[in-house]
Order: sequence, then structure tokens, then C-alpha cells
Amino acid sequence: METRSEMKRFRILGVCLLVLCLLGVSAHAELYILGKISSGAPGSCPDAFTMEVTDVVGQDQVLFTFTNDCDNEGVLTRLYFMKNELMTYNSIDEDLTSDGVLFSLKEGNAMLPGGQPLGFTPQNSFGIYADPAGPKNGLHYEEMVAVLFDLAGGTSFDDIIGAIDGQSLGVGVHAQSLPGGMSASFSTIPEPATLALLGIGAFLVQRKKRDTAQ
Repeated sequence: METRSEMKRFRILGVCLLVLCLLGVSAHAELYILGKISSGAPGSCPDAFTMEVTDVVGQDQVLFTFTNDCDNEGVLTRLYFMKNELMTYNSIDEDLTSDGVLFSLKEGNAMLPGGQPLGFTPQNSFGIYADPAGPKNGLHYEEMVAVLFDLAGGTSFDDIIGAIDGQSLGVGVHAQSLPGGMSASFSTIPEPATLALLGIGAFLVQRKKRDTAQ
């Protein structure tokens, strides 16, 4: 009999497969399970928040898709990235973001709560927040938000993955409305779970949104 954690993992991977089919590119992607880094809300939503990083082949872009598989009322309200020279924010991809989910870039500096030991500081981080702000607005159970970035000249998808794995490009999220009204922060862990587990590495499809615009 499947455990609750295993069932969650299959749902997460299923959502990521759907993203790849909708995105319409060669399936160069990595899936990260975000681990809790703060002391708040012990035991809440383990392995529930994930981040898929996908190469938008032929567009010099990379897509970060965040998914909430916390069925215990948790709401993902903020996304955090370390400032870097590898990529620049483009937009929220509305085609791949769940209906009714709204996020926008926060002007100025931002810091992932509890993220300082990992290198997050107000000076080197920026945020993408639920709009309007949490704690109830944001990414609810089985919803996702897709954030598109433009790659800097000479930067490859492998460079992005290498920076994430090496922690020079830190990415984190903040969840609110956890049991007891608590909140917690989560961030990337060094070892990614690859989408090759599903045997989809060879899928070739067409990206709808931008191909139709050409």
C-alpha cells in the first residue's frame, strides 16, 4: 500500500509532466523538493513544496515552476531568488500558472526569512510575492505558479542548474497559514530529483504560447 509521502511524490511528478507538455520544449528539466530551513511549524507539509526548473529551448530562457502539494492549509505566499548575473526576471507565465493565482515582482530588496545562513541577505535577494499579499492569498493546494527568466548572454541551462546545486543561486519560498497559524521557509536542497524518473527525457513537443506568436 502506498504511503502518504509516496502518493504526494507521484502527484508532484504528474504535475511536472503536465507542465512539460504545456511548455512544449525538449524535456531538459530538474525537479527540486524544497526543504524546510526555518524553525517554525515543525512537521508541517514535509516534501510538499517543489520547484521545477525547465529549459525553454530556442528562447534563451528558463522557467521556474513552483507547486504546492500541502493539503494541510499551507499557502505559499512568497518566492525568493538570490541576485545573480545569469538571468533576469521576465514575467509570470500566465499559461502555466493556475487560474486565479497572481504573483508580482517586489521592487527593492527582499530577504527569505531564516535564509541568512544559506547566504540570503536583503542586499543580495529579490522577491516575487502573492498579489495581493498573503497570508491567505498565494499558492494553495495543488496550484502552481510559473516564473520566466531571460538568460544572460553566454549562459546555458546547465549553468543555472550548476549554480542552484552549488548554492550560489539560492532559491527559497515562504509559506503561511500553516497549522496553528504558523509560517515557515523552505529552500533548495543540493541533490535534485530528476524528471528522468518518469522516462520523459526524450519528449519533443511545441511550445504553444510563443510559437503561435512567431
